[in-house]
Amino acid sequence: MPDYRKTGSASTRLFRRTASPRRFRLSRRFLPGGLLLNEYTAALPNSSGESLLFFTDTHIQFHTIRNLFAPHTPHSWFGTEWLAKALSEAVELLKPDTLLFGGDLVTNSVCYPAAAEMLAGLKAPNGCFAVPGNWDKRRRTWIPFREIEKLYHRAGWEILVNEAARCGGLGVYGLDDYKIGIPHFYGKASDAPFRLLLSHNPDSVAELLPEELAQFHLALCGHTHGGQLRLPFFGALRTSSQYWKRFEYGCYEMKNSDFSMIVSSGIGATWIPLRINCPPEIILIRY
Repeated sequence: MPDYRKTGSASTRLFRRTASPRRFRLSRRFLPGGLLLNEYTAALPNSSGESLLFFTDTHIQFHTIRNLFAPHTPHSWFGTEWLAKALSEAVELLKPDTLLFGGDLVTNSVCYPAAAEMLAGLKAPNGCFAVPGNWDKRRRTWIPFREIEKLYHRAGWEILVNEAARCGGLGVYGLDDYKIGIPHFYGKASDAPFRLLLSHNPDSVAELLPEELAQFHLALCGHTHGGQLRLPFFGALRTSSQYWKRFEYGCYEMKNSDFSMIVSSGIGATWIPLRINCPPEIILIRY
């Protein structure tokens, strides 16, 4: 099995930025809890009438995170109290069939018990699934990843590491983290009406083979935080993608294919406890 990071079999140059993925209609609004909702409705021939809610990069930690120039969002929040309330209200309002989490649950390892309690309070009829992020598999954390997997399981969530799951009309394949793990796509995508790649890092998706990506309709990613600090007409001042601004935030289409990728700015922050012009967001997909 090839290591895509070494073979250079990237589909990177085949992607182009777009306002909305092909075959999807986008609407945006702030929810009462302060989260920005990006809602995508698919125009597919065999629509299931189902929906999924995706959130990522919560980075639960101790210090204050300030979110400037987003008047609908609280100026600061601590730990899980605000986040648990905002997410549970979103789930209650939107009633998704499936919940997906893109990794990087906490920044401080001692926050895992509170984070697990937050996850346990989020339910969906077709299940809750997550992929690991680089902070979830950091070698210097004092909690081994196998214990983190158990924590998710006790909370009613399943972590997908280079494996697939079927959730009603949704077939989801979860990739391992690009920086800490070894992401691979094994075999063939599900025969579900709507097929989705779930990956923490967009780099994992961009370096799969085009013929592998073509088996899916969409990929959902995080990791970049949208840069956290965004300037008008320029975008992110800094991202954690190896391709820098190429996959900083937003929607991307692959040329000569119906496959698209959405990179979310996520919710939390790491390198600086601040967000400017980059409100915490969640994504709803109707398919």
